[in-house]
Amino acid sequence: MSNPKTVDSSLWFDSFTTILTDLENAPLSSDLPPHLAKKLKENHACLKLKVKALHISSYLCLDEVQSYILVERSLECDDLAVDSMVEDCLHVVLLQFYIERQCLLKCTRRILMHALCVGICSKEENVAWDEASKLISDGLEQKLISVLQDLLSSSHPDQMDVDLFTLWAEETLIEDNLVLDILFLLYYESLCTCNGEKWKKLCLLYKGILSGSYNFGKLAISAEAVKSSYHASIQLLLILIDTLDLENLLQLVHDGVPFRKGASVFSVTDIQQMDVLISSFATLGTRESGPLILAWAVCLCLIASLPGSEENNVLMEIDHVGYVRQSFEGAPLNIFVNILESDLLKESDGPINLQLEDSTLSLILDILCKIYRGEESLCIQFWDKKSFIDGPIRCLLCNLEGVFPFRTAEFVRLLSALCEGSWPAECVYNFLDKYVGVSTLFEITSESLVDRASQVVETQLPLQVPGADSLIIPSKTRGHVLKVIDGNTALVRWEYEQSGVLVLLLRLVNELYLESNEEVFLTFDLLSRLVSFNTAITFTLMEIGNTFYLQAAGVNEQMEKKFWVVEVICAVIKKSSPNSGNAAVMSMGVSILASMLTCAPSHIAAVVLKANIFDAAWKTSVFEVGCDGPSSGSWLLSGKLVKMLLIDSEQNDYDKPLTISVLDFTMQLVEARLENDLVLALVIFSLQYILVNHEYWKYKVKHVRWKVTLKVLEVMKACITSVSFSEKLALVIRDMLLNDSSIHNALFHLACTTKQTLENLYVSRLVDLEEIEGCQLAVSSALDIIYTMLSKFCKDIPPTLPVLHLSVLSSTMKPIPVVAAAISLISYSRSPAVQVGAAKVLSMLFTTADYMQPYLSGNVCFGLDDKQIADMRHFVKSTLVKQLEWNEDYFVAAVNLLTYAARFQPAYLLAIFSVKEDTEVHLSNAGGTKQPINEPSNGSMYSKKSSLLDELMQYVERSNEFIDSNPRILLTVLDFLKALWQGAGHYISILECLKSSGKFWKQLSNCISSDARLIASPFENLTATQSQSLALKYQCQSAILEIMAHDMFLMKKLLHAESVLKEVSELKERNEKASSTEKLKSVNDCELKDILSSWWKRPIFGNLINLYASCEYDNEISNRAKVAASLFIVHAMGKLVIGNAGSLSVSLVEKIQITFKHLSCQLAFSELLTQYSQRGYSEGKELKGLILNDLYHHLQGELEGRKIGPGPFKELSQYLVESICFLSYQHKYGGDHYGNSMDIQLYDLMRIQSDLGLNMWDYTDWKDSKAIGQTMLECFQDANSMVLLASSKLSALKALLTALTMWEDNSTENKVESLAPFLDASEEILDFLSALAELILHLMKSAQSNLSLSVCVLVLKTSGSGLKLLNDFRSSANGVKKTMKLLLMLLLFALEISNTSDKESEDFAEVSNGCLGLLPILCNCITATEHCSLSLATIDLVLTSFLTPNTWFPIIQKHLQLPHVILKVHDKSSFSSVPITLKFLLTLARVRGGAEMLLSAGFFSSLRALFADSPDVGSTVMTNDSGFLKSSDKIEKPQSIWGLGLAVIVAMVQSLGDSSSYNDLLDNVIPYVFSEKADLISYYLSAPDFPSESHDKKRPRAKKTETSLGALKETQHTLMLMCALARHWRSWVKVMKEMDSELREKSIHLLAFISRGTHRFGESSSRTAPLLFSPILKEELECCKKPSFLNSRNGWFALSPLCCVSKPKSSAFSANSSAIAVKGQSTEITNPVSPTYFSDLVALEIYRIAFLLLKYLSIEAEGAAKRSEEVGFVDLAQIPELPMPELLHGLQDQAVAIVSELCGSSKSKHMNPEIKSVCLLLLQIMEMALYLELYVLQICGIRPVLGRVEDFSKELKLLLKAMEGHTFIKASLTSLKHIISLVYPGLLQGFL
Repeated sequence: MSNPKTVDSSLWFDSFTTILTDLENAPLSSDLPPHLAKKLKENHACLKLKVKALHISSYLCLDEVQSYILVERSLECDDLAVDSMVEDCLHVVLLQFYIERQCLLKCTRRILMHALCVGICSKEENVAWDEASKLISDGLEQKLISVLQDLLSSSHPDQMDVDLFTLWAEETLIEDNLVLDILFLLYYESLCTCNGEKWKKLCLLYKGILSGSYNFGKLAISAEAVKSSYHASIQLLLILIDTLDLENLLQLVHDGVPFRKGASVFSVTDIQQMDVLISSFATLGTRESGPLILAWAVCLCLIASLPGSEENNVLMEIDHVGYVRQSFEGAPLNIFVNILESDLLKESDGPINLQLEDSTLSLILDILCKIYRGEESLCIQFWDKKSFIDGPIRCLLCNLEGVFPFRTAEFVRLLSALCEGSWPAECVYNFLDKYVGVSTLFEITSESLVDRASQVVETQLPLQVPGADSLIIPSKTRGHVLKVIDGNTALVRWEYEQSGVLVLLLRLVNELYLESNEEVFLTFDLLSRLVSFNTAITFTLMEIGNTFYLQAAGVNEQMEKKFWVVEVICAVIKKSSPNSGNAAVMSMGVSILASMLTCAPSHIAAVVLKANIFDAAWKTSVFEVGCDGPSSGSWLLSGKLVKMLLIDSEQNDYDKPLTISVLDFTMQLVEARLENDLVLALVIFSLQYILVNHEYWKYKVKHVRWKVTLKVLEVMKACITSVSFSEKLALVIRDMLLNDSSIHNALFHLACTTKQTLENLYVSRLVDLEEIEGCQLAVSSALDIIYTMLSKFCKDIPPTLPVLHLSVLSSTMKPIPVVAAAISLISYSRSPAVQVGAAKVLSMLFTTADYMQPYLSGNVCFGLDDKQIADMRHFVKSTLVKQLEWNEDYFVAAVNLLTYAARFQPAYLLAIFSVKEDTEVHLSNAGGTKQPINEPSNGSMYSKKSSLLDELMQYVERSNEFIDSNPRILLTVLDFLKALWQGAGHYISILECLKSSGKFWKQLSNCISSDARLIASPFENLTATQSQSLALKYQCQSAILEIMAHDMFLMKKLLHAESVLKEVSELKERNEKASSTEKLKSVNDCELKDILSSWWKRPIFGNLINLYASCEYDNEISNRAKVAASLFIVHAMGKLVIGNAGSLSVSLVEKIQITFKHLSCQLAFSELLTQYSQRGYSEGKELKGLILNDLYHHLQGELEGRKIGPGPFKELSQYLVESICFLSYQHKYGGDHYGNSMDIQLYDLMRIQSDLGLNMWDYTDWKDSKAIGQTMLECFQDANSMVLLASSKLSALKALLTALTMWEDNSTENKVESLAPFLDASEEILDFLSALAELILHLMKSAQSNLSLSVCVLVLKTSGSGLKLLNDFRSSANGVKKTMKLLLMLLLFALEISNTSDKESEDFAEVSNGCLGLLPILCNCITATEHCSLSLATIDLVLTSFLTPNTWFPIIQKHLQLPHVILKVHDKSSFSSVPITLKFLLTLARVRGGAEMLLSAGFFSSLRALFADSPDVGSTVMTNDSGFLKSSDKIEKPQSIWGLGLAVIVAMVQSLGDSSSYNDLLDNVIPYVFSEKADLISYYLSAPDFPSESHDKKRPRAKKTETSLGALKETQHTLMLMCALARHWRSWVKVMKEMDSELREKSIHLLAFISRGTHRFGESSSRTAPLLFSPILKEELECCKKPSFLNSRNGWFALSPLCCVSKPKSSAFSANSSAIAVKGQSTEITNPVSPTYFSDLVALEIYRIAFLLLKYLSIEAEGAAKRSEEVGFVDLAQIPELPMPELLHGLQDQAVAIVSELCGSSKSKHMNPEIKSVCLLLLQIMEMALYLELYVLQICGIRPVLGRVEDFSKELKLLLKAMEGHTFIKASLTSLKHIISLVYPGLLQGFL
């Protein structure tokens, strides 16, 4: 090399000059000036790079700038830092230099090869050909020869050390080989013509190489260099031989064309000069020139053979025979063999040493076998009769065939080499199988010699064929003597035609008893190659042994059975003893069995299992004893197999190692779904022995190790896949894969490597490229297996944590943790497959760590340092920038990694997206110490946008393009974005950056709005690809809608946080957070709101609803798939009946046989058997077969559209359709489709195709049945496409529902009306129906104020039909319960809306009519626990609001399962639903027939049990800390159990009247309620203490009491029961005895409390509230917000606002306090309080209690009066306790004041109905108080007080005046006047 070049200093960076000046001017001291020190630090890298560049430029012919650029680029490519450069860096840079140089040559070679691959014939369309032509026309040939000369003449630089010299030598030789490769392509493919001048140049180069005048001898200083130099010399030799134009000369000889100008590329002069040059090789004395000399001799011989050559003296004078002699002195044939054995062309087997008489023939066969073996094109050319070039070789083959089977080895060996490829294999088999003569040694006698002249002999006795004793040559058979061997012994060709294949097989049988295995190996090698290249031959071989075949061949009958060939092969394998030859034989035999097993799994497996070829022994059957795993010792393979494997790997080097064959055979058994002890033994042996130990074996061929690794990993993957559907093997394999640490260690040893380790392999000279590629494939496969295992077993974690899960997350895993290895391999750019595998593994590690969090306590390796984060960031960035164009799977894996990180490891994602990525990462301090990731602050780290986010936004901006062109890519990105929004708490700043672009929401929304108006094409019009693309579109839109919903939810949360922060004074940090929240909201929230608002206006939401609501599921497609499957099953049954299993897998055969067995047991099948037998249909045939045939045609007709009529065949077809034969092939789809959305499918088509073996049917009699299988697969594909599309649309529908839930809008009436008709019910579409019902329910709730009654009618009809169909499904059907619940909720809500409508309208009448049909359906729904409450609530609403008892009671009586409902009353498991049940029973009890049903069903007993389970039910309802109230909070309107129970009893009492049942009820109810539950009665009747109005501080005040509206209703129900029972005073008095006095006292005290509630307008409002009412229910809270509907300022309507608080207050109430008096702290209310709707309700309930109290006391007084009448006198002792007149006056005054106020303030005729009802209630109270006053006055014999008369007169006058004009109180006024006239005689006369 020349000296390094120098360049002008101006080309260097200017900063270096400045630095040098500053350094020279700096003072001499220990410390540099700060500015200079900083500058040196900044330029430190550049200075070191320049030093390295100057150093390297001395080794390479480059100037300084070129060297600098080279060094810098090399460091960038290898991720090296300048500070870490060592001397090895020089090797890296030099290697980079040579790689780039060689890349140019490789590109040139690739262009030529691509041009030739596409084809020269299409030059005008071949871009590569255009480029190749341009290169050739530019002088590529001459330039290459010139470069070759330079390379051969180059010398190494001075002062180069040994390592660098070795590198230089090896790379120079590589370039030599590349140049020669290109030249060979140019000449061999006739792209260039090598004329005489160029040939002589090349020949001189070859001569120089042989003579040592070039540098080859000096360069061959390492093993790699020696190999390269040998390759180069051989390559040049082949070029010289090829360019001699021998093929053209042979064509000239064939065509008889004379040698003339233009006929050959060489002229006579060229030949003379070339001859001189060739003759000079003799002086070299090297044997390497022998092949060239021999080729020259052949060339001269061909030239001399041309017509007219004898006239050319120059040509005739050249002695080509002498050249032949000279060449053979160098053994050219041996050299040719060595060339063919070398890896120049391929890796090849070593030659088998044949001991022949003629060693030259042996060498020729060696050469021919090496040439043809592995070259399919040459084999095709050989068997092409039009190819004259191979004519001599075909003659040789025919000669060998003529002496067959005498010389079998040579014949079989050549045939084995000639069968490369499918058609050549067919030709070989046909050639061998044809009926030919047989050659044997024969002792010639005078009797046998027929014709001495023609050498014809005849055997007088039958003659056995040697080696095939079963073949007998008949006597009198003639033959021709081919060769006399010795004396009278001759080789005779007999005229006895026989198949050569059968002869070989019979000889194979004979070899079982011989020690020689050479012929066995050659035969097995031939058979193995034949079956591997041509499947038809496999089936033909298996059929050898059929009776017809062997009888036609004249073989003994003892051989006549099927699969005889398989038995022969098994016997040979079993016989093999441990040695290298037998290992080779065993390998070939196992390989043949594996191929046959693919073709006929059932039959071959049975033969192999019977033969027990591996000498397996079992102590017990794993499947019989239920063994937990392989540790039981139930399996045992003989040690012979292990010995054979070790011998084979160490001593053999043929194409198929034994280990590969055994593994392949094991995998075929697993894929054939065979489950027995042999399969288990082989699986365990493969994984626990071969996988664990194979890397420690010795290999004769190094790269075979990686072939074994890949194959055993392939077996492991097949085993993992089989776990999903295997029934017996699954448990054992799963346990082994999860818990066998030796398997894990072997797997992690492959996967747990680093990028640097793999990179070092490329630098190492000791590792071949083939080994590197094998290593990369093994790493990729190991990563894929780890990913598959984790994904399959991640969620299904047993109680004891598996070893696998502990290992993958362990920080102590060797050689490095799995996490660290995956992160390192992500950046290994030489193999995208490794990167994808590493990304997938890392994703699953994130998931696994999350699932295993409850099980882990530590020792998890997830700490990443800066370099690992940088590697991940670089991987992601490069993926987002460019990888989509190269590798779509690569892109998906990378983005999925981000998605998993976002979901499970937020800290990692934040670190990857940190803005640190935009700064240079210096790794000089990365000394192997790991620094944990600190999660960046949400506010500060993303102040500027990350470049990764910019790249990500590009995909968002192109979303409209991707959703049409590549929706899979868009879906992957959207899944990541969705994960960000789902974890918004971690990624606030990232979300802000994404949305700040201003185009984010617009671009995403366009993907939806652009398709919203499109009408979806019917499924039947879509292809599979179109349906898949459309499904991905729906999934993209689903993801976008979910992102929008998450963002709206996030905004609401932020607004809530903001409001909290504004109300409460927080710290500065919280305020800053609030300000950032406001910023996020204000900047980004408006855009999304505007878009959604525009969707309502346009209307896009409506279009989306209509689009998504159309279900894609078609029952016809699903049923068609089932019918097609049934058709195939029946057809297969017919085949299996006659023993023809074809290529069906073992498991499928078993399934079909079981189905046939069950089918045969059907009554319909038995009926058909009887019919066929009686009618004589059999005609000697099997009846079952006839039935199957007829059933097949029936099913075929149904598949074509003709329905099967009723009868036995209909029943059988229905049974088959519902059978479980193909159930195991079905996927459980639905749910989250994250990961691989295309996995959503109904049938596993890949597994079905594998089990069918459909591609094998063309070779058997199943060929005619192939259309049946294909039809079934097409139907399955249609079902899969339909399910995928339906599932995707369902996800979009659910996402739309979520978005609508977040988005508030009320304009949805038209949407509901358009959606309702879509409701339907089908078992397969329950998820869709559920989502649709939920959507309609949401829309109805949003627009309930705008919904018309016609919409409700439509919803009622469709939801009712859905419930009716769902009731018919099995309760176990997935989704039935949820869907029914939603439909019931929808139905209930529609009825509630309808109940508020005009009851006189036609639509309301239609609703009522529809309810009649709903009642039976709803009654059926009650039986399900999950639906009971909703069903009862709906029925109750229907009965009370839409139907009359006469209409609904007969239906209820017929369909209602009342005992089931009664049981629900005291069902502890559904305690919260008891109020709903009681409310329904209350409605039922109000009808006499219903009351009788309740009585007969034992309702009272159930009610007693209910009360017994909750003894403190009264206080339970009021206390917030009781368990019952907490549970009742879950239902909409929780009611009191006590009160509702009593209400039901009251209704029953009132409905039964005076019947006998009524008396029985009274006899049970009164003692129980008033004796056993007396404490509760007393509790609900206890009156609180009224607060004192005295201002005397010394006098203790009554404490303020706290109660609830519900407690008042409880008291009300108690009083109602008392009133109902007391009316029947005889029974009442009989049972109550002394208890009634206490009840009256309680009642009077409570009445007195109410009577004191007088409060008039103008009185002080600062008085103390007597009670405190807290709203508990949601409705009560809403009532607190509504204004008063009475606005009364008198009585309890004036006091109640003081008693009510607006917020619920939780307190622990005392169980001993009264129902409406619970003591607390007294608080005076001084501020005026406005009345509310809630306060009005409280006052109204108090007055209702007063009314019931008066009613009860009146009933008691009436009873006393009756008793007095019966005895004829008034017994004062029997007079009940009655209230004082003053007490009654208080109630009268309150009634007068309130009614006067209400009537006086509303003079209009249209008074509010609620006000009217209040007035009527108060008038009744007043009337009853007057009656009681009258009774007291009469009993006591007193008169009204005069002052009272005057006051009452004034009040009454005002009352009468106020009631003028109000007709609704006319009847009440008349009754009131009557009682007033009795109490106050003459008072009314002054008003009339």
